[in-house]
Amino acid sequence: MPRQLDRRFQEGFPLEINLQYPQGPTSLHGHGFDELVVIQRGKGVHFTENESYEIFAGDVFIIRKGRSHGYRDTVNMHIVNILFHLDAMNMPRGELKKLPGYHALFMIQPEIRGQDRFKHRLQLTPEQLAHASGIIEDIANETKRRTPGYEFMATAHFMRLAGFLSRCYSKLYEKSQSPMMRFANVISHIEQHFREPLDIPHLLKMSSMSRSTFFRAFKKSTGSSPIDYQLRLRISHASKLLRDGEISVKEAAFASGFTDSNYFSRQYRKIRGRRPKDDK
Repeated sequence: MPRQLDRRFQEGFPLEINLQYPQGPTSLHGHGFDELVVIQRGKGVHFTENESYEIFAGDVFIIRKGRSHGYRDTVNMHIVNILFHLDAMNMPRGELKKLPGYHALFMIQPEIRGQDRFKHRLQLTPEQLAHASGIIEDIANETKRRTPGYEFMATAHFMRLAGFLSRCYSKLYEKSQSPMMRFANVISHIEQHFREPLDIPHLLKMSSMSRSTFFRAFKKSTGSSPIDYQLRLRISHASKLLRDGEISVKEAAFASGFTDSNYFSRQYRKIRGRRPKDDK
C-alpha cells in the first residue's frame, strides 16, 4: 500500500508552496490535495502505480488528490509543488474556464496521462518557465510573509499562473489539433454557451469522437455527463445572480438558460440543497 501523507494547510488557507531544491527520490505516496508540479531544473523519472516517464526542466503537470506517485533517478532536479484545494479558494474561474488549455491541463490531462504516456504534457520554453517562476515567487512571498491581505494576493497570483499556463498549453497544441485539445475545446464551448440547448451532434463533430467514446471521456474528465455538467453551470450562474442582484427566481432561471422555473427550482434544490429563494 502506498504511504498516505497528511499535510495541513497553514491557518486554513488552501494554497501552499513547497520548494524542493533539489528533489531527491521518493517512495510511492498520495496527498489529500491537488498539486501543480513545475520542474524548474534537472531531470528525473516520475512514476505511479501503473507507469513511469521521464521528466525534464519546463515540464508542468497536475497530480490529483488521492493519486499515488513518486520520483526516482533524479539528477539535480529542482521542482515546485503548489498545493491547493481549488474549490475552497473561492477563486473566480468563469473567464479561466473559457480557455481550452485550462480544461486540458487541469482536468483532462491528469486523467489520461497513463493512456498517452505523458505525450501531451505542458512543456514550457525557457522564456515561459522564467515567467512562470516569477509568478511562483510572488505566490511564495505572500504565503511565507503572511502580511494582512496575503490570502487575496496569493490567490490573485495563482490565478495569474493558472491563466498563463493555460494559454501556454493552448498555444503548444492548438495547431496539432490533438484529441485532447479537441476535447478541451468541447468543454470550453459548453462553458461559453451553457445557456443554449446542448447540441450533442455538434459536440461530437468538434471532438471527432464516436458517441460512446465521447461520453466515456467526458465522464472521466469532468465526473459527470455533458447534460449534468451544463446543468451545474446554469445553477451556478443562477445562484450568483440571486446573490448579487435584485432579481426574481423566475428571472434568474430564464437568464441562466432554463425555460421552466419549476424545473429550475427542483434542480436547484437537488444540487444546492436549498431553495433558490434562500439565496436571495
